Amino acid sequence: MRWIVWVLLAFATAVGLALLIRFNHGNVAILWPPYRVEVSANLALALLTVAFVVLHVLVNGTSRALALPGRIRDYQARRRERKSTAALRDSVLAFFEGRLGRVERLARAAQASPATAGAAALLAARSAQRLQEPERRDRWLTEAAQAPEVEHALQMTQAELAVEEQRNEEAIDLIRKLNPGGAPRQLDALRTALRAYEQAERWDDVLQTLRLAEKREALEPAAIRRLRTSAFDALLARKAGDLPAIRELWRALRPEDRTLPELAAGAARALIDGGSPEEARRILEHALDAGYGDRLVVVYSRLGTVALRDRLARLEGWRERYGNEPGLLLTLGGICAAEKLWGKAEDYLTLALRLQPSVAAHVALGELYEAIERPADAAAQFRMGARLAID
Repeated sequence: MRWIVWVLLAFATAVGLALLIRFNHGNVAILWPPYRVEVSANLALALLTVAFVVLHVLVNGTSRALALPGRIRDYQARRRERKSTAALRDSVLAFFEGRLGRVERLARAAQASPATAGAAALLAARSAQRLQEPERRDRWLTEAAQAPEVEHALQMTQAELAVEEQRNEEAIDLIRKLNPGGAPRQLDALRTALRAYEQAERWDDVLQTLRLAEKREALEPAAIRRLRTSAFDALLARKAGDLPAIRELWRALRPEDRTLPELAAGAARALIDGGSPEEARRILEHALDAGYGDRLVVVYSRLGTVALRDRLARLEGWRERYGNEPGLLLTLGGICAAEKLWGKAEDYLTLALRLQPSVAAHVALGELYEAIERPADAAAQFRMGARLAID
């Protein structure tokens, strides 16, 4: 379609020029004393047109000739960049394929272009780390440091490598440089900081960082709960026997965390060991009112300051709320046996075994049968408990 338009324009121009030349009878006189040259206006117009075209061709050709070295340099630079980009792409694929030796060779080729040199060096450093070549890894990191555009990526890489090698304080310093004056914003930085704090046993920092990780969903809820429990238990162990410190640690928890069975049971045990069973009782009862947990029931059953009858009443109330939980039934059976309520104790322990066979339930039922002089039944329960323990 476009060529048809151009043909029509050419014909229209030709027709216009033909009409102009037909009706144009003027002359052009050029005076250059003592000479006088006269030509027709049409010839003068044609000569000017030819001169313009020749001049344009000469200027354009000269410009192109002068620009040729630069164009060659640009072409070579674009060619290097294409080759470097292809090498970087192939090195990334090789990294995920596990062909780590090939990664470094391709990364060296990718460094031909400044645009890909820093990224290639970082990838090669990761590869050398997996190959357990620390000296080569450090050389790649040094080369990556010469590319300012990968500064943040370099610091993140160095932090993760430091965590892998248990250089936790170095990793923490690098994370702080990435986020001056605040907590890590990136999810990977948050996870790296958590690993460093955990390995360095900086449990206060672990608990603080976990709140942010939970808010940003940086870890699975189960992993957050496990790590929070480990950190809290470690802090309780450090503060063992120091009641003011234990109370302060408990108050520092969020209200929703105080109902978690793992944390409440740990705090209650620490308070009992520290000589404050009443505080432990309040913590346990509050947590059990909020939700069931086997650890809570076990600790509550051992509260010496609460009468067995009172403990039994509270535990039966929780059974009505939460149903036949095996751990709760086992605890109820033990308390009934201690109160010499043999029939209820047997019912609870038998039901616990039916729902979830366990060595503890077999042993408790065997001891019950020994107490009521049923040695054959006791021996059978002990045998089943021993068989279950071996399996």
